[in-house]
Amino acid sequence: MSIDLCLVVPPFAQVETPTLGVAILAAACRARGMTVAVVHANLMLAAHTGYPAYRDVANSNTASLVGERLFLPHAYGPGSSREFDPLAPLSAPLQAQHDAVAPAVAPLLDAVCAQILAFRPRLLGISSSYQQTLAGSAIAYRIKAAAPATRIVFGGPNASAPMGEALAEIFPWIDHFFSGEADIVFPDFCASVLGENGYGLPRVIHCPPLMDMRSSPAPDFSDYFADLRALGGALPATLPEALPVETSRGCWWGAKNHCTFCGLNGATMMFRDKPAATALDQIDALEHRWGIGRFAVADNIMPRSYLTELLPRLAERDHRPALFYEVKANLNYDQLALMARAGIDRIQPGIESLSSPVLKLMRKGTSAQRNIALLRDCRSLGIRVTWNYLFGFPGEATAHYATVASLIPAIEHLEPPNDFSPLIVDRFSPYHATPAAFGIEGVEPIAAYRGLFPCAARLDAIAYHFRGRYTTELLDDPDTRLAMGRAIGIWRLQWITRAAPELKIATEDGAQVLIDTRQIATTACIPLPPEWDLSLRLLERPRARCDLGVEGAMLDALIERHCVIEHEGLLLSVVTREPVVQAAERPAYAKRSAA
Repeated sequence: MSIDLCLVVPPFAQVETPTLGVAILAAACRARGMTVAVVHANLMLAAHTGYPAYRDVANSNTASLVGERLFLPHAYGPGSSREFDPLAPLSAPLQAQHDAVAPAVAPLLDAVCAQILAFRPRLLGISSSYQQTLAGSAIAYRIKAAAPATRIVFGGPNASAPMGEALAEIFPWIDHFFSGEADIVFPDFCASVLGENGYGLPRVIHCPPLMDMRSSPAPDFSDYFADLRALGGALPATLPEALPVETSRGCWWGAKNHCTFCGLNGATMMFRDKPAATALDQIDALEHRWGIGRFAVADNIMPRSYLTELLPRLAERDHRPALFYEVKANLNYDQLALMARAGIDRIQPGIESLSSPVLKLMRKGTSAQRNIALLRDCRSLGIRVTWNYLFGFPGEATAHYATVASLIPAIEHLEPPNDFSPLIVDRFSPYHATPAAFGIEGVEPIAAYRGLFPCAARLDAIAYHFRGRYTTELLDDPDTRLAMGRAIGIWRLQWITRAAPELKIATEDGAQVLIDTRQIATTACIPLPPEWDLSLRLLERPRARCDLGVEGAMLDALIERHCVIEHEGLLLSVVTREPVVQAAERPAYAKRSAA
């Protein structure tokens, strides 16, 4: 028996959640009456290597492309005569990650292709984002060799123009490349091919942005759960950690003020969102169908209208799903409190820096003080925060980091960044589109791409990650970089090796006390004078000294105890309060950082 369409999720897609785009396309094609199967090659490899080894590669350093390297020997067919540059050596830890997975790659390809061929699909669609290009090519090559009549389609972010056109030049065994949002165009394409009207279709198919988000069907995760069951106990019983959903596309902030380093949206920055009622109905239906109440929302930014149209409705419920959202960092306490009541227990706010001048260089539209206040309020409300600290921005100064490094001991009770990592110039970002405007010269693909693609390939068109020639005070100052990295490392260590430090106002025996378990604390618990409480409340928003009517000695005492910080000429309380909503601890299901 032959099916109409087989969709493949190659390694190294994350296994913690189903792949949203594939689940949407499967649903769209099934709604058109097509027979569809999804093969999760990522789950199969993770089960073979063991979850930790797979996860290490899936989350490995962006600049290494270890996942692509693992499939290089299979991506161009046996005995390929193409010329390749030599691969750059990997660091010892990355080489260990590579070697732990490498023996499983060939057996995986055998198993995946046998499963695909057993379906005898007329169409094969391969998804590609992040480190999936060469795995997808390896699967396509084998299928085309075994079943030449199978029409093979390659899509996803890695096929976006001009990447798709350049890949078409080096992967002749792939028939079509889809660039853009394929929710409608791909099912139409499949219907044409299956109806014997698919002749003369272009090799690269460009899809316009979806203008009405209601036209995108709810995802169908049935294949993911079936494949998990088929693998038995080879993967953690906690999978999936969450179900992915989307409530919008594009970025309303980027549409008016594109962050200089962000390349996430490509040509589809225009913001479009689902009506709140539609989003809520889809979330409810997915929870009812799969019995999972945790959702990782794939949006680049939460719709502003949801603060009044969606979240209040969720907050009124007795039962609420747990939501992860990517948000803008300049949310106030009341907005965050509403989010917590609505079930948002983890956010990715795009903090990126605690230096206002660097944030201005990024065009983030926020300040260091707002970012710190957000971290403080999230700690009070029980909202977990996922963020990265970036450096290496044209125009930055050493002082922008030295002052933050000295500040960190006072805020180690606030959630630390996941890492301290250098800027990479991503395709579609302003840094890539107009590098000269920022003083960046010689933009070229990062070195890891060389050796993965033939010498004749147009790497400038294939690559997503780039390096450029420029310098900053910080990049020329290894001592300050090391000091900042060490300070962040110590900060993270406090959260990993013991209970997270605290600096909070609590109530004990009817009286307010100040609890302080930071390393710099002088006293773990003291009674809180009412006048201190009033001053701390006044300073929950950043203020200049000249604007305060606070008695000087009391202010000095709060600063001396590091309850109030003075950063960039402004004073701010970093004391948290007993949480209004205590969000339960949940697994991390944040999206990968563009950085």
